[in-house]
Amino acid sequence: MCLDTRFKPEVEKKMIAELPDGLITVYRVVDKIRGRYESPYFGRKFRVGLNHAKTKIRIALRYPPGTKDTYSPRFHSFAKMCELRRWGRLSLRCRTYVKFQIRKEWITAIGKQNSYLVYVTDRIISPSLRDKSAVVE
Repeated sequence: MCLDTRFKPEVEKKMIAELPDGLITVYRVVDKIRGRYESPYFGRKFRVGLNHAKTKIRIALRYPPGTKDTYSPRFHSFAKMCELRRWGRLSLRCRTYVKFQIRKEWITAIGKQNSYLVYVTDRIISPSLRDKSAVVE
């Protein structure tokens, strides 16, 4: 998943400042494979607990046309469950909706994917498959 648009740095800073301190719940689409959650995009497997993004490449935004901003691909998570559900209907790969957690200090970009708010972070906390409260039906 890639951002369609990214907010300007001054807007991102203001949005991050308004977030609560501590853990923030975000939402992702995942597959359950061999006892682990896995991203349906790029096959990233999540360990239970803290995960660090390892990739160093940069992606140029595709929309709006002529956008030259770039960002490092990291963990993309939806801010609201209702937006993930709407986006999931557009995606044929949609499997399971799961709550993950982030901290505002880990946010590296904020933008929109199909007009829905997405946080891009360099770290994310993954729940255990045994944690049934993390799965959103």
